[in-house]
Amino acid sequence: VTFFWAADVKRMTWRYVERGYRYLHLDAGHVCQNLYLAGEALGCGTCAIAAYEDAELNDLLGLDGEEMLVVYLAALGKKK
Repeated sequence: VTFFWAADVKRMTWRYVERGYRYLHLDAGHVCQNLYLAGEALGCGTCAIAAYEDAELNDLLGLDGEEMLVVYLAALGKKK
């Protein structure tokens, strides 16, 4: 299964202003770490992915890429 983390920029920047952009990525990293921990407990492998085509992925998911955008993704699957 593939997980996508999308962020609502306004929800983070209204309170934290410019630092909100940093927090978007920090939060996604924390959530992904929990996916790694849960995956390991279930005997699954996890692979976080930060290198992807932003515009193509946002378009595929119906996000505008400015106010709503993908910040991280990860694949989870069974180990051999």
